Amino acid sequence: MRNAVEPILRRAARIMLDFADPAVYSKGRHADFVTEADVAVQDFLLTELGKVFPDARFLAEEGEGQVLTDAFTFIIDPIDGTTNYFRRRRSSMISIGAVQDKEPVFGLIYDPYRDEMYHAEPGRGAWCNDERLHVADMSFDRAIIGFGTGPYYEELFDVTSRSFAALLPTVADIRRTGSACLDLCDIAAGRSDGHFEWCLQPWDYCAGTLLVQEAGGKCGNILGGPVTYDKGIPHIAASARIFDQLQTLLQGVYNA
Repeated sequence: MRNAVEPILRRAARIMLDFADPAVYSKGRHADFVTEADVAVQDFLLTELGKVFPDARFLAEEGEGQVLTDAFTFIIDPIDGTTNYFRRRRSSMISIGAVQDKEPVFGLIYDPYRDEMYHAEPGRGAWCNDERLHVADMSFDRAIIGFGTGPYYEELFDVTSRSFAALLPTVADIRRTGSACLDLCDIAAGRSDGHFEWCLQPWDYCAGTLLVQEAGGKCGNILGGPVTYDKGIPHIAASARIFDQLQTLLQGVYNA
């Protein structure tokens, strides 16, 4: 599948980078933005993937009324890290995941600024270009944890801030990149050890979840249970060594 999807993704990345000053629009909530580049990239991906996979369905960020079924479905984030993108922070990625029977069967995430193509399929490992990826084996007190703030979910401000305060004295440090895809790639590559966000959408984590799992890590719902792909969840990903400790800490924060 990679051979069919990767050329399409690379062409989409060219569209993304060709916008010198994309128009930016609000989706209606605080700090929830979309650019004309997001729409252009998504339209291109839906069209071109539809040509190659005519029976596929799609669940994409800039869409409405989409419902996940058991059919083969691409789950797409045309530009993860939209605010980074239009502020030219060079920390944005394009993510294409695929699920069958609501379980991930393929993931491809591209960083066009570094020309890094992350890819994974069940049982075949996680890769960046031609390099095999493995999560780190760092203890919790030496771990680097990424997190998302979800600035458009006002109801989550309190639990997010309390999570930060609880983690800071217990781990080596905390990182906020503004791109969940980038954070998940960092875990898979062993550059960080965990990531959480109290409401993360399927297009943000579909491909990245498979990547982390194939690199030897674990992903789940912070409050318990596996990752699901039909709606946003409190998502957690980490190396196998620290997953349970991170999840327990976050559950304690939620229940406090």
